[in-house]
Amino acid sequence: MRYLLTISYLIIATTLFAQQPAAQVARLKAAPETEKIRIYIALSQSYAENQPDSAVHYANEGMKLAEKLGERQGQASLLLALGNVNALHHHTELARSFYNEALGLYRRLQDAAGVAHTYDQLGLLDGNTHNFSQALKYYQDSRDSSGLIGTYEDLGKAAEEKGEHEKALSWYLRAVTQYEHRKQQPETYFVLLQNIGKLYQQKGDGAKGLRYLEEGVRKSNQQGNDTSEIHLLNTEGQLLIQDHESVKALMRFKQALTEAKKYHQPDEQAEALIGIAGVLQKQDAGTSIQDLQQALNIAEGLNAPKLEARIYEAMAGVYRQQKNYKEAMIALAEEHHLVDSLLNADTVKEIAALDSSYVLERSREKTTTLEQLNRAEQTKLRLALVAGGAVILVFVLLWLYLRKVKRLNAELQHLNVELSNSNRVKDTLFSVIGHDLKGPAGSAAQLFELMETEDFTQDEMKSMITELRKQTSASLELLQALFEWGKAQLQGIRVNPSDFYIQPVVERCIHLLSQQAAQKNIMLSADLPNDLKIHADVNHFEFIIRNLLSNAIKFSYEGGVINVEVRLPTQKEIILSVKDQGIGISPEQQAVFLTSNLKVSFGTKKEQGSGLGLLLTKDFIKVNHGRIWLQSEPGQGTVFYVSMPAV
Repeated sequence: MRYLLTISYLIIATTLFAQQPAAQVARLKAAPETEKIRIYIALSQSYAENQPDSAVHYANEGMKLAEKLGERQGQASLLLALGNVNALHHHTELARSFYNEALGLYRRLQDAAGVAHTYDQLGLLDGNTHNFSQALKYYQDSRDSSGLIGTYEDLGKAAEEKGEHEKALSWYLRAVTQYEHRKQQPETYFVLLQNIGKLYQQKGDGAKGLRYLEEGVRKSNQQGNDTSEIHLLNTEGQLLIQDHESVKALMRFKQALTEAKKYHQPDEQAEALIGIAGVLQKQDAGTSIQDLQQALNIAEGLNAPKLEARIYEAMAGVYRQQKNYKEAMIALAEEHHLVDSLLNADTVKEIAALDSSYVLERSREKTTTLEQLNRAEQTKLRLALVAGGAVILVFVLLWLYLRKVKRLNAELQHLNVELSNSNRVKDTLFSVIGHDLKGPAGSAAQLFELMETEDFTQDEMKSMITELRKQTSASLELLQALFEWGKAQLQGIRVNPSDFYIQPVVERCIHLLSQQAAQKNIMLSADLPNDLKIHADVNHFEFIIRNLLSNAIKFSYEGGVINVEVRLPTQKEIILSVKDQGIGISPEQQAVFLTSNLKVSFGTKKEQGSGLGLLLTKDFIKVNHGRIWLQSEPGQGTVFYVSMPAV
């Protein structure tokens, strides 16, 4: 019975997974509560790869509902879903924790199918053959061919990740044998043939690899599986290029393009055009660029930035072959911009998913600990009642019990806060180092490579040196902001307040940033009385003004004006304003700024920042008993206001 229940959960969740997420969300409103759990599982699966934060959110919502209804089977399935999301995004320890909890729950339910499936996932996570053996034993005993195929495929993936190609092929071929006993092959069968073809290519046996791909094309055509057929044709073309069979490769790509147009599959059209451009690159660079431009138009229509980045990379290669270095640099810059945007978006989503997973895991650990404590205390209470038999003793023990639980709750809450803060600092540091610092450094390295390997005119060399200066300046600015922010987070912000005149400090900041402003022909001006004093930390105040001016320069257009002004609304405070004529800030971003921090974006000349400077500015203003707010309209400029205690 429990086996059938597990299979029911998996089949219904898989059926729902095939639907669009929007349709699944719409079903949530009217669905019975037990059905909602399955929808939450399907939504988590739908968003697992590209939107991990949403995947964790829906799994959490499903977990709350399953716990409320006492649906332990649903809880186990949701724990598996949470493990899958974290495993997919390389949060190994969290994934293992969720898998082990699911395994324990399935064992308590005596659900052999759930135990086997969880062992399979643990084996895929760690590459541990013992876990796979446990799963295989169950599937063989129960003659579950679908389970066997899934485990064979996972064993093949684990071996392939280790570079053990022979073992990987052995497991993949066993899975193919199981599939061939069926009348109709699913989508996973054709993906398996594609993996086998690529592995044979890596072994140097391209002919055998192509035979598997051709078999996949033939069977997908017989079954009317247009998506698999077109994808296999594109893959076959790539393998033929590697075997230097350009004519055959061109035929496969053109066939894939024709089929993709026929069956309205724009993503595969773009893949086919990229392949055609790659074949024609050396013999007809002009046509190659035209094909890539057509692929780019399709990718932009699909809103597929990853695909756009690949196309710009291919364009840069063709332009470089033509020695058209100016266009090559433009294409490379577009690729870097897209990759940076993708990395930033992915990092934000992964950090949100990781934070949510940490919160859920700590919450579940806290619940388990309290349950254990409750059971222990209840046992003590029962023993005391039996031994004592006196009512007053019962009340004393109950009071002690409640006090102890309250203290434990307080300690666990404090620990959760500390862990959350520590993880947030760590994730932010890793995000900035891995993304914002990596971008300028990578761009500089590629420019150095071009300068070393190619011959440039004096004007081209001057342009590249200017770009190198921008990248190194961005890296230096980021390192300084990272140092200041990290020191504040790890050591705390120390305040040394004093009374000082604000005019000399503001003038010094303007002088320091005058060179940066001059590069964009921006005028900095300050209209400040020379007798105004405030009570604050002078170093913090200088950092605040310098950061606001630097941001104003970054987001101002060339030839603009930035003004620093002051007013005294009361005798107790002074309000300074930094006003620019730049790109402005949307109402949505202004609302975000009030609660957290502005999203990092590029300046008017593609200047990039980490957002740490503004975050630290807000911290400095807060510890100096000040306030910060802004007024802005997109395209009309921005005014930042800072209020400080007057003397």
